[in-house]
Amino acid sequence: MARRGPPNSTIAPETLACRVFGCRWRFGADGRTLTWWCARGCPSHGEKTYATAGEANRMADSLDREPRGPLGFLAVLGGTLHREPRRRGRS
Repeated sequence: MARRGPPNSTIAPETLACRVFGCRWRFGADGRTLTWWCARGCPSHGEKTYATAGEANRMADSLDREPRGPLGFLAVLGGTLHREPRRRGRS
C-alpha cells in the first residue's frame, strides 16, 4: 500500500493532541483586537478587529470559557432520567 502524505513529515506532540482531541481555544482582547490561540501549543491562532474595545472584551469574555466536564453533563442527565423504584407484589 502506498504511503500518503509527504515522506519526511513529523508531527509535533502538541499538534498530534490537537488532531486527536481538537484545539483548546483561548480568547483574549487587547484594545479593539480579539485574538485567539490554541492552549495546547499548536500554531493555530487568529485575530479580529472590532469597532470598540468594549465589544472586543465582551466577545472575549463570552467565548473564553472552559468546557464542562463529563460529570456536569452526567448530573444533568441524572436529574432528567430519575426513576422511582419498583415495588414488587403490588399491582
